[in-house]
Amino acid sequence: MPDKLPPDRPDYSLLSKAWNIGTAIILLTLLGHWLDQKFHTSAIFTLVGAGLGILYSLYEAWTALK
Repeated sequence: MPDKLPPDRPDYSLLSKAWNIGTAIILLTLLGHWLDQKFHTSAIFTLVGAGLGILYSLYEAWTALK
């Protein structure tokens, strides 16, 4: 398989990274929200989930730009 794509074929690697970043933030935030409802806590798990999603997203962005 050639290393370079033909000019008429787009490269979807950055789109894939963007999808992974968005999905991670959403899923970890929803998981935190579910845990908050399950354990009847305030928004602590939601905030932790969102924070972890953002940290993972920053890591993914860093590796994409490296």
